[in-house]
Amino acid sequence: MRVIAFLFFASISILQAQIEDAFSCAYKAQFERRLNIGKRANNIEFYGYDIRYHRCFWELNPNQGSNIKGKVLFQFKIEQDCDSIIFDLNNELRIDSIIHFGIKTRFDRDGDKVKVFRSNGEIWKKDLIDSFQVYYGGNPASISGGFGAYVYDNHATGPVIHTLSEPYGAPFWWPCKQTLNDKIDSIDIYVYTDSSFKAGSNGVLVDSKYTDTGYHLIHWKHRYPITTYLVAIAVTNYSEFTDYVHFHNRLDSLPIVNYVFPQFLESSKTQAKVTVPMLRLFDSLFVEYPFTKEKYGHSQFTWGGGMEHQTMSFMVNFSFDLIAHELAHQWFGNLITCASWNDLWLNEGFATYLTALTHEYLISDEDFKNQMRGMRGSITADPNGAVFPSDTSIVNVLFNGRLRYQKGAWLLHMLRHKIGDSLFYEGNRQYINALKEKGFGTTDEYKNIMQQVSGVDLDLFFNQWFFGEGHPNLKINWRQRANDVKVEITQSPSNNSVPFWKIPVPLLFSNKTQTKLITFYPDSLQQSFEIKLPFSADTAIWDPEVSVLAKTSLGGVNLDKIQEDEIVVFPNPGQGKFKLVSRNPNINQVEVYNSLGQLVLKDEFYGVQNCDISSKSLSDGVFYIRIYTDNFVYLKIWSCVK
Repeated sequence: MRVIAFLFFASISILQAQIEDAFSCAYKAQFERRLNIGKRANNIEFYGYDIRYHRCFWELNPNQGSNIKGKVLFQFKIEQDCDSIIFDLNNELRIDSIIHFGIKTRFDRDGDKVKVFRSNGEIWKKDLIDSFQVYYGGNPASISGGFGAYVYDNHATGPVIHTLSEPYGAPFWWPCKQTLNDKIDSIDIYVYTDSSFKAGSNGVLVDSKYTDTGYHLIHWKHRYPITTYLVAIAVTNYSEFTDYVHFHNRLDSLPIVNYVFPQFLESSKTQAKVTVPMLRLFDSLFVEYPFTKEKYGHSQFTWGGGMEHQTMSFMVNFSFDLIAHELAHQWFGNLITCASWNDLWLNEGFATYLTALTHEYLISDEDFKNQMRGMRGSITADPNGAVFPSDTSIVNVLFNGRLRYQKGAWLLHMLRHKIGDSLFYEGNRQYINALKEKGFGTTDEYKNIMQQVSGVDLDLFFNQWFFGEGHPNLKINWRQRANDVKVEITQSPSNNSVPFWKIPVPLLFSNKTQTKLITFYPDSLQQSFEIKLPFSADTAIWDPEVSVLAKTSLGGVNLDKIQEDEIVVFPNPGQGKFKLVSRNPNINQVEVYNSLGQLVLKDEFYGVQNCDISSKSLSDGVFYIRIYTDNFVYLKIWSCVK
């Protein structure tokens, strides 16, 4: 149970509100200008139609190389009168013909844009439902469109072709509408390949036919809305196995279909089993698995990570965190897709945080805290960078793991602590339910829904943690005399985009028998607090619940303890370094031993009465400090906490 002492009087609360208002007025306009610049960089191009359906037929054979031959049916509804409509296809791929009402129709190519005209020469009228079929082909294997787009490769037992279209890669291998404002209502995928191969894809497998000529025709059907970059195929000599998940409140079961390289079949069967409890967890915390009428599954590929293709994630392996991350995307990224690449954190920050939640709910709370500590260390290792991307046109900038993934996850983690668990999960459920019909979400929509559900004004929170670069650096010092404790907190923002981070500062004071968690709320860069503590503290620990994103240096001492003991070590537990203070004897040499009795640190000082020992090289754990003075050797026990 958390015990929090609120240290604000009415006057301090008023001052804090004034500072918050001033911050909002001074910087909100700046943040809005940055957002508008980003929106202009992500302008939604007018295509002239709402895509309804694709029927895709792809002929490829990894045994014979990377060439692809295809025909793709577009079915669409015209949005306004126009003489032509547009789709995207990389100009390295040839178009053999476009057929409209059984007739070859006119089309123009301008780079990767293809403009199509009606076969009868008339304009397309608003609300007309129409279709055409694109016949095309070529070799897209050498084209890079994000993380590979279309890859021809080899694994230990055979060749493989796989796709990975996020963010801009879909047109590098198939004709489509490359956009983040229109999902394909449904899709049929046919793959025609060598009989030795299987093909993994979206939806459910409805047919698998082998021909007398040694070919295999595979038909996948997907009847849920899907954004273009999530359409995918993977073809190789797969082995296959299926698990099933039963949900606690439903009678049906969901198949988990796994296509894996044959050499990993047995190990994958064991590793993939964690998918079952993860599916149940996300289904219970948020909303029902979004594609219950079809499946979930995995196809193994050779790219060094994973990709959350709708209903079938592509995976390099079956590690715990990778399974969790790609599964989480089925809710955040697939059911609700970021409405612009400025909002990518709504995909990746959520998937990263949900991965951490699997550690909390399926392993242990301490393991979860270690996950968050690790991310915090990574984020604060660099003084710059915001969750809001600085440039969405450069893939490596856009998909920055420290910012879009980890800092995005920490934004959610701090929001959860700010409004409480029940409101956090309820707000996320309402966000999903409010936007699932549209299928796309923005940061502003997410903020407004969480604000409405919680009743907490979140403007400043998002201005800081979504738009603001960097993080707060905190220097904390405490001193105790009798029951009086003075705490000095100095904040220095790592980047001037945020002049002052409005954050809580939780400290856990403790001795061998008692603890007390006190949360301070500074309203200026330098502030002192005076409190009463009903026991004599040995140490103070920063943020024991791991709830605040900040880089912190903590020091302090109980002045009464120094009078009682010949030598005091503090802080204890500590991180980064500890201090030795001697009341009388001179300190000449310090040795630090781990729990195995191995010497891990040694320093010589020659007659000092206080000294600092760096412990950055030490891992978590208990250490024994041997202190040599003029006449005696003292032994102290010290705990290192990273």
